Amino acid sequence: MAYISVLALFLTVTNLIPVSAVGFLPIAFCAWRFFGRSYPSFMGPLTALTLFIVVSTLLYDPRSLTEFEFYRRDGNFFISYAPIFAGCVYSHRWDMNKMLRAFFVFAVLINIPPYMLYLAQNGLLAIFKNPGDSFGSFFIARNAAGGFLAMMFCLGVACYLQRRSKIMLLLIGLNGLMLFSTYSRGSLLGALAILPYLYFGRKRLILASLMSCLVVASLAMAFYHLRGNVDYMGYPFSIQNADAKVANLDIRYEWLWPRALTYFRQSPIVGMGFGSFDDTIRHVASYFGVFSVPSDIVIEHSDSHAHNSYLNFLAELGVVGLALVLSFFWKLITWSQNGAARAALVEHGQNFTAYRFIELSCVCLLVMAATEHRLVAPSNVLILSLVISLLLASRPVRVARPANNPQVVRPKPPYREHVPPAPPRYPAGATGRIAPGS
Repeated sequence: MAYISVLALFLTVTNLIPVSAVGFLPIAFCAWRFFGRSYPSFMGPLTALTLFIVVSTLLYDPRSLTEFEFYRRDGNFFISYAPIFAGCVYSHRWDMNKMLRAFFVFAVLINIPPYMLYLAQNGLLAIFKNPGDSFGSFFIARNAAGGFLAMMFCLGVACYLQRRSKIMLLLIGLNGLMLFSTYSRGSLLGALAILPYLYFGRKRLILASLMSCLVVASLAMAFYHLRGNVDYMGYPFSIQNADAKVANLDIRYEWLWPRALTYFRQSPIVGMGFGSFDDTIRHVASYFGVFSVPSDIVIEHSDSHAHNSYLNFLAELGVVGLALVLSFFWKLITWSQNGAARAALVEHGQNFTAYRFIELSCVCLLVMAATEHRLVAPSNVLILSLVISLLLASRPVRVARPANNPQVVRPKPPYREHVPPAPPRYPAGATGRIAPGS
């Protein structure tokens, strides 16, 4: 089963063929192994969030759970996070430091040919003349390519922290150039955010401040652009701008973020329903201003979302959903920090790269989530989920004794040597009687 996760990890380099989603398959074959085991603390909020999403979907549109398009678009949360649960049902004894280093080298090298072709056709600075001339790697969307390369940047830094080398620095720099050429500004921001996070010591106060500021800033931007005379529940909106990047920003400020805020204000506790953001809702029955039931709905499974994970979770799942998401990432980062410290101080560096990558990639994801719906995007999250899966399944590596170093047999001390019993004083046939005439 571990080979399935490794295969899925190496296939995350593309979404042209969505084969990297096979990371959940161990659950189908070994589901009974969930029972009788202990799990890290972050599994609690993740399990609660998954159950909450399932219940929300059953109440909003239960038929969508049987539709393939739902899992590709509105319900890609299940595709992105299922591999974490799969890591609870199998085990392996591989060296994850070497495995992740090999994956990083593979991902960078396989992108060199298309990147060289891109540079030959467009040049390094073509994105400033025409934003459409950006590097897409092996992904359909530029934001997907940027998110993947940002996660690879985090992996490269983690590999470098585990074992420093000039070759690794060269590969990290090349990965950074590829990320720059995607012109995915949210991905660049997320990748750059891990540098001050490392510089200032990866403290919990910094992490708490970062998460709080991202949520507050997202809500503030949505409130600032909210217009009272616009019907965000049903008003058709479109942007006409020759610059695609400017149009992309305009539609977020003027439509998507205020629409998400309107959803949240209708039902602030549990949201309007999972997958509801891109649907047409013609009627909403409100109960005391804290809970709403939508009706007369036109279901659409599309790529439309709030372009902000925090606002999207508030719109569809309310305060409860966002609290579970933030709790999961908080506990996951804490677990990875403790694991990296234990690996460095006690376990001779075993799995250090995996723990450090999880920590850095979570910070990167949280920052990127303020610009896109990155917390559920498979191109961004699957790498993290598969590494967590392999780390949960990891067991201590067996170290064989070298053949050229035989064990030295030390002689026993004199007081522990076996002393044979003294021979008998009389022959075996003696009776103890005195012979006559003696």
